Amino acid sequence: MKRREFLKRSVPLTAAPIYLSGVPVSAMTDSSTLAALTNAGSVSDRCLVLVFLDGGNDGLNTLVPIDQYDILMRDGSGGDSQPLRRPDLMIPKDKILPLSGLSDTGLHSSMEKFQTLFGEDKLNFIRNVGYPNPNKSHFRSTDIWNSASSSDEYVYSGWFGRYLSSNHPSFPDGYPNTNYPDPLALSIGNTASNTCQGPIINMGVSIKNLNNFVDIKEGGTNTPDTPYGHELEYIRTASNLTNEYFDRLEDAAGKGGSGSIEYPDYKLADQLKIVAQLIAGGIKSKIFVVRIGGFDTHDNQVDEGNPETGRHALLMEELSESLFSFQQDIIQRSLEERVLTMTYSEFGRRVFQNKSYGTDHGEAAPMFFLSPFLNPNPIGSLPSLEYIDNIEYEYDFRSVYGSVLMDWFGVDEVTIKSILYENFQYIPILAGTQTSIGEPHPMSKRIEAYPNPFKDFLNINIEVKAGDTLLKLVDSNGKEIKEIINKKLKHGIHELRYDGSNLKNGMYFALLENEGKRSGVSVIKRS
Repeated sequence: MKRREFLKRSVPLTAAPIYLSGVPVSAMTDSSTLAALTNAGSVSDRCLVLVFLDGGNDGLNTLVPIDQYDILMRDGSGGDSQPLRRPDLMIPKDKILPLSGLSDTGLHSSMEKFQTLFGEDKLNFIRNVGYPNPNKSHFRSTDIWNSASSSDEYVYSGWFGRYLSSNHPSFPDGYPNTNYPDPLALSIGNTASNTCQGPIINMGVSIKNLNNFVDIKEGGTNTPDTPYGHELEYIRTASNLTNEYFDRLEDAAGKGGSGSIEYPDYKLADQLKIVAQLIAGGIKSKIFVVRIGGFDTHDNQVDEGNPETGRHALLMEELSESLFSFQQDIIQRSLEERVLTMTYSEFGRRVFQNKSYGTDHGEAAPMFFLSPFLNPNPIGSLPSLEYIDNIEYEYDFRSVYGSVLMDWFGVDEVTIKSILYENFQYIPILAGTQTSIGEPHPMSKRIEAYPNPFKDFLNINIEVKAGDTLLKLVDSNGKEIKEIINKKLKHGIHELRYDGSNLKNGMYFALLENEGKRSGVSVIKRS
C-alpha cells in the first residue's frame, strides 16, 4: 500500500480532538447520501445520539429479572442440580426499582431517573441484543458493533463511514461549504469512534490545538509533485477543514449557551451537555457519539457484603442521571422531538459470578432508547437462567441499527440490507414517526448509475472536462474491483455499460476522477 493511502486509511485527518468547555469534540465529515437519508435540508432536523457503554455492560444487574430472582440467588450449595449463580451480586429484592406495567423486570436501585423516564414513556429497551458466534474480545467485538459486520468477517469501514463516503469520495476537498457548513457527525470525548471510517478514507476530523497547524497551513500554496508534496497538500487541506469546523462549533456553543438544567458532575453528563448546547446553537449534525467507560467489571463489580454499592452501581447512577439531565435539557430547549438516544455495549456479562465479586465476558445485553416516539412495549424476553451461563442473542444488533435508520431517518430496506445486514429483520422500536428523503448533493450529478439496485449490467453516465479521466468500481472496503476507464476523454457526457453479473450482492462505489476533481455514487448489486 502506498504511504499516502496508508495515511488516509489508518488515522483521522488529525490526531487530537477540539476542546469546547474542556470537553474534546471530534468532527466527522458530511455526506450527501447520509444527508439525504437523514433528512438534511428537509423539514426534519432529527439526530441520533449514540452512547457507548465501553467494557461490556452487565445486563442482569441493569435490567433485573424479578421473575428469576430466586434462581440468580442460588449459592451452589445444592450441587450440580442447583449450580452457583450470582448470590453475592444481587441487590435485595425489595430494593429493585419496579417498572410501570411490568411484573417480571425491574431496574438497579441506582437508576431512579431511568425509572422516572420509563414511567413517562420516554425510555424503553430491547433485551438480548447481540450477534451469531459472538467474540468476547473487547477490541474485536467493538469493531464488529462499529462496522456492523459478522464475527467471521473483517470489515475496515464503519457503518456510518460507509454512508459518509458513498457520494463524497472527494473529501476532504471542498468541505465545509455553503450547503453543508456543519460536520455531519460529532464524536464527543477523548476517543473518536471508528464508526466513521469510510471505505476509501477515514472521515474523522479532530484537533486539540489549532496552533499545531499554523506553519503547515501557511507554508505556501504550491507543493511538489512528490509523495511528500501529496502528503503535505493533504495535511494542509485537513488543517483548513478542522479550523473552519472549529469556528463553526465555537459559534454554535456560544449561541446554545449553558441552558437552565443543572447536570450532575459526571464525564458522561459533560459530554451530553455539549451535545445539547451544540444542537440548540444551530449545529445540524445528524449523529453524536459519546462514551462512558469502566464496564469491564471482572472484579469489585459490587462491594463485598453490599451489592447495592460498588463499580457497577456507580456506573448505573452516572448513566441514569446523565441521560435524565440531557433529556430534561432538550425538553427545556424544545428539542426533544428531534433527538433519539440509543445505548450500546460490545457484549454483556456471564450469568455466573466469579470469585472476585465480578462477572466475566458474556454475550447478549440490553439496549436502551430515549425519545417521545418510542414503542411503549419493551421488546424481547429473557430465557430461563436455570442452567445457562451465557445469554444468547435474540435480536441482531444490525437489525436494531437498520430499524432505527428506517423509522427515524427514512432509509429504504434495500439500502439497509446492502450496507448493514442482508438478513435484516425489522424491529418496531419507534412509533408515530414520519420521514422524508432529501435531495442528493449537486456533486453527485457528475456521475450517475442505473438501474440501482442492478442485477447484471450497470449503466454509468459521466460528465467530464477534456483531459485525464479515471473511473473505477470499488467495494465497501475500498478494494478496487475494476478500473473501467483510465485515459483522456473529450469534454462532455460519456455513456458506459459495465457487466457486473459476477459480483457478489452488496454495496459498491463508482468513483470518478477528472481534472483533479473527484465524485462518486453508491450502487447496490442484487441477484
